[in-house]
Amino acid sequence: MFLISSKGLAAKRGLAGPFLSFDGRQAPAHWSSENFDCWSAGERRAPDSSTLLLGRIDNFETAREQLCLGREVAPAALYHAAVQCWGDEADKRLIGHYSAVTILGPRRLRLVRSPWTAPPLHFVARDSGIVASPILNALFATGVEREIDYEHLADQLAFDHHDLEPRGWFRGIGRVPLGTRIFVEGDRISLDRYYDPVAIPEVRFAKDDDYVAAARELLDEAARHALAGARRPAVMLSGGLDSPIVADALLRAMPGDAPLPSYTHGPIEGWDGISPPGSFGDDRPFVREFARLHPRLLPRFPDPAPAEHDYRLRELLDYTASPTANIANIGFFHNLLEAAAGDGCDTVLTGMLGNFTISLDGRWAAPEYARKMRVRALWALVSRQADGDSRSAFRRLLAEGILPNLPLPLQTRVRSLVHPALYGSIPPYALLTDAAKSAWSARSRTIAGEEIGDPAAIERSREEAIRGMWASADSGEDLDLGLERMHRITFRDVTAYRPLIEFCHGLPTDQLVRNGVSRYLARRMAKGIMPEDQRRNTSMGRHNADWHTRISTRREELARAAERIALHPQLGQIVDVPRMVALLQEWPDRTPVDPGEELPRALGLTRALTAATFVAHSERRNAF
Repeated sequence: MFLISSKGLAAKRGLAGPFLSFDGRQAPAHWSSENFDCWSAGERRAPDSSTLLLGRIDNFETAREQLCLGREVAPAALYHAAVQCWGDEADKRLIGHYSAVTILGPRRLRLVRSPWTAPPLHFVARDSGIVASPILNALFATGVEREIDYEHLADQLAFDHHDLEPRGWFRGIGRVPLGTRIFVEGDRISLDRYYDPVAIPEVRFAKDDDYVAAARELLDEAARHALAGARRPAVMLSGGLDSPIVADALLRAMPGDAPLPSYTHGPIEGWDGISPPGSFGDDRPFVREFARLHPRLLPRFPDPAPAEHDYRLRELLDYTASPTANIANIGFFHNLLEAAAGDGCDTVLTGMLGNFTISLDGRWAAPEYARKMRVRALWALVSRQADGDSRSAFRRLLAEGILPNLPLPLQTRVRSLVHPALYGSIPPYALLTDAAKSAWSARSRTIAGEEIGDPAAIERSREEAIRGMWASADSGEDLDLGLERMHRITFRDVTAYRPLIEFCHGLPTDQLVRNGVSRYLARRMAKGIMPEDQRRNTSMGRHNADWHTRISTRREELARAAERIALHPQLGQIVDVPRMVALLQEWPDRTPVDPGEELPRALGLTRALTAATFVAHSERRNAF
C-alpha cells in the first residue's frame, strides 16, 4: 500500500514501511517495498518519480505500444506517461481497475479512481499538509483524527448510502468516487467527474445471434484479462446465471486441461428450507449439476457454520477501519476465501457485476413500452407469471408500466399506501429512533448533487437504471481491499470489464427482456453450458437464507448486545434499541416470508449490530 503526505507530517510521526513522503517541491525521496502485497503486476521497485498506482491496467499492452514505451515499463510509469501524453483523456483511454496519485507540484496532488471498479482512495487536505492512501489506517498513523461522522452512519442505516459522494465514515476525511478526479492544492479541493456512465454508444446488429456472439467475445476477453498473472485461480460459483457463465469463460481461457476450483456457500444444517417466494436458499444442488457438465471444474463446498454476520468482523475492521459495504452482512465471504487460500489459490474470480452486464434485466422495459405505446410487448411482459409474484397481469401493468411514469412523489405516496410495511421515506426495516428519522428527513438527500428519488421505484428509463447501477457500484472498495489483505488473495470481477459493461448498457431493450423472459441475453449465453432447469430458472438465489436459524441460537446474546448500544452517547440516539430487543423477543418459530416480518430481522438487526461493532472498534471499546 502507499501513503503520500507532506514530508513534515509523515516525518513527525516517525513513519516507516509502506509510506512515501515528499515535500511538494521535489520528487519523492525514498521508497520502502515492505508490505506491498497488493501492487499490480507484483511491482516491488519505485515507480515513476511522481505517480503511484494501485491496481491493474487491462489494456496495458495496447497503451504501451501507443505510447512507444519499453516492455519493462511499470504500470505506474505507464500511467504517468499516459497522463503526460493524453492529458485528462488518459483515464478514459486506459481500461482497468486502479487508483492513482500524481504529484503536480508544491502541495498539489491529482487523485483518480477508474470507472465502475477501483481500489479505494482516501485523503485529507489541511493547511498542515496533504495525506492520501487507499488504507484509512495509514491516514490515522499520520495523526489524522479518527472521528466517526454519526450523521453519515445514521444515513447508512436509513439505506441512504451517499454513493458517488466525496465523503466517508470519518469527519475530515474525503474519498475519491468512481470515475472521478480530485485535484488537491493545500486545503482546497476541486472535483471532476470525468466519466459519464450514460454517455455510451448504442449497440445495433442485424441479427439476434450477433448480440450473443459479441457478448461472448467480450466476456472471453474479460476472462483473459482477469486471469493475467494468476498462478492458481479459483471462482466463486452460485446456482444462478452469472457466475456459471463466467466460469465457462474462464475454463475456455485457461490453458489445456488446467483445473478450476470453485467455492460455493450454502445454508447451515438445521435450516428449515424456507426462503421468500421467487427465491432459492441453496446454490449447491445447481452447482453440482453444472460441474458434471464441466469436468475441469472442481467444486468445493466449505463448511458454512462459521459464517455469522459478525464472523471475523473485528479482524476485518483491523484492515478496513470502516464497515462493510452499506453495513451489509458478509461473513460467508470469509469461509470461501479461507478455503481458497488453504487450497493454494492466489486469485478468486467473481461475477459480482453480472446483474449490471450479461444478466441485465431491463427493468425499465415496462414503463418504456407504456410510453411508446408498444401494447403487445408490454402485455407479453406483464402477463408472464414470475416465480413468487402472485399479482394479476392487470395489477402488474399498473405497478410496472403505468406507476413508474408518474411523478416520483406520487409514486412514493401510492407505494406507501399499498405496502405500508415496505415503503416509506425511510424503509420501515431501518431500525432508527424517531429522532434519528426526523433528523435524517431534514437533511438533503442527494447523489452527486442530484436529488434521490424513491429507492423502491422502478426505473422509467435506461438512463435512470444506469445511474442507479453506477451509484451502487461505488461502494464496497474498502471491503474488497480489506479481504484481499486479510486473506492474502486477489479478488477480480470478470464482469467488471468496462468494454463489457458499456456494450451491455448500449443494447436494445428487447435484447435484455423479450416476451416476458427476463435476463434474455444471459439465458441465451447460457444455452448449452448449464442444465436447462438452471438456465430457465427465474428465482433469485439468497446467500443468507438461513439467517433465522443462525440468529435463533444467539437471541439472548444479541439482545444483550443491543441493550448495551443504548448506553452509547451517540449511537444510542440513532438506533431504536427497544425495537431491536422486541424483534428478538417476539421471535417467529419458522423463517418468515412476509417482508414486514422478515426484513427488520434479517437486515435491520444485523446491520445495526454490525454498525455498533464498527463504533466499538473505532473508539477502542469492548462494549458491543
